[in-house]
Amino acid sequence: MDRVLVTGGAGFIGSHLVESLLDSGADVLVVDDFRLGRREHMGDGRPAGRLTVIEGDIRSAADLRPVADFAPDTVFHMAALHFIPYCNAHPQEALDVNILGLDAVIRAVRAAPLRAFVFPSSGAIYGFGDEPWTETAPARPDEIYGISKWMGEQLMGRFHADRPDLRTVVARLFNTYGPRETNPHVLPEVMKALGAGRTIELGNLWPQRDLIYVTDTAGALVAAAQGDPGLEVFNVGTGTGTTIEDVMETIGEITGHPVEVRQVPERMRDGDGHLVSDPQKLMQATGWKPQYDLEAGLRQLLASEGLL
Repeated sequence: MDRVLVTGGAGFIGSHLVESLLDSGADVLVVDDFRLGRREHMGDGRPAGRLTVIEGDIRSAADLRPVADFAPDTVFHMAALHFIPYCNAHPQEALDVNILGLDAVIRAVRAAPLRAFVFPSSGAIYGFGDEPWTETAPARPDEIYGISKWMGEQLMGRFHADRPDLRTVVARLFNTYGPRETNPHVLPEVMKALGAGRTIELGNLWPQRDLIYVTDTAGALVAAAQGDPGLEVFNVGTGTGTTIEDVMETIGEITGHPVEVRQVPERMRDGDGHLVSDPQKLMQATGWKPQYDLEAGLRQLLASEGLL
């Protein structure tokens, strides 16, 4: 990868991905509207590579015009609306950004000298289940975010049919956590409460999630982009189910202070369940594997928040 386009590169996962790419010596073009992404996430430009940042809307052909001049060989399309409660409350906007935005980016890079295009989908396309999901499991998304990602996967399939010479990757991301989260997911809210010395108010504590540290997710995306042409679908997770109870207990062990948690009925989700990946396909295809277990990842997050 020499010239890489990262949409949403100032966001949570995107900014960690950009750092990794720059450190590897790539030239990187970031397109971000800075609605959720933050300029401070762009850091100091990392001298190992060159970084260009454009403020623009991925749905706008005019805003994406500089992409043609940049001529990327690799695309990571990180831009999307991710926060499920927001997507549920604004379904038309979620579909517009997550589906039509992807389509606009595909159109913008059709003439580029591409070798790989990586689309982050989501484990949400599977729904809940008692066993880890493999990539062959049928899709059954039941909320607008998962539906939008599943429809995005169909666009990627169409793109691959048009460009079979490319490596086209659908990366189904599970629950990524770490510094720089831009949405009010559970762990950022926990960090805020810990910093303020408040009791942590949560909903269901029992469902298992596949928690993966953000630099591991970024590394998985880079690994998935490298390889022969073809359409590939990969789960990106650890394969380990973790409950919020496990997280709170581990934080208490790391800090030496028990975490005070109160369950709030209005935060409890009906029909909740487990959502865990089987990442063996990605590991076997690329040699990638997570570098952080739960304790190491939480330690990094707590330190970044000044809580250690």
